[in-house]
Amino acid sequence: MSWLDTPLRAFIMPVINPAHQMVILARLSEYCQFHGATLYHEQDPWEYMRRKLQETEPALEGLKGELLAAVRAKLFAELKEGPIDSERFADFRVLFERLLGPGDFADVAIHLAADGSSGDSKLRALAPLLRSVKPTNLFVEERKPLEARPAAWEKLVRELTVRLDIERLGAILARKPRTGRRKRMALRRLRRNVAEYCCVLHIPTDASQTFTPFMLPRIEGLIAANLRLLNKHR
Repeated sequence: MSWLDTPLRAFIMPVINPAHQMVILARLSEYCQFHGATLYHEQDPWEYMRRKLQETEPALEGLKGELLAAVRAKLFAELKEGPIDSERFADFRVLFERLLGPGDFADVAIHLAADGSSGDSKLRALAPLLRSVKPTNLFVEERKPLEARPAAWEKLVRELTVRLDIERLGAILARKPRTGRRKRMALRRLRRNVAEYCCVLHIPTDASQTFTPFMLPRIEGLIAANLRLLNKHR
């Protein structure tokens, strides 16, 4: 198992509240299940699916805020014990890259290198910087104009768009006239594709497991790719 497959909790100690993660998983599960009892109290699958994805925003913001605080505390604790080697700094760079926007990450990453500085020296440089930055998330990025979005974010969303066959579904929805039958078929296929990808990704199913550093950005990319389709063709 590579380090990127390691649960976040294993790296930063068991200090993360699992509630945020469970909310995200619950909303994704509901998103994929517009059937059965849901049909009795939800008339529009389109708005239902959009709402379920939008309801992940507070949980994502809370989760990434807790993750940033926990990773920061872990880094500070290790620096107080002495210098950190290159491999360990690389671990921290991976985590901070997934939590911060490109500009903030670049400012932090400069100091995450084994350059002979003492732990105390690194701590003095990093402490005010890491206390001033805030985590980013998919909703923050998606509210920006296209030209202001990070290239890495657009690449990730594009990857998930291809993986979920969203372009083809969008082409189907763009055909005129857009019948109710075609719309229901496209949404049904979209939900199936999302459910299958979540299985392939091995997302956690209970509070004893946590997202990995590899997994969390892909869940955000998945939500963004789906929302783009739903917003464009609503």
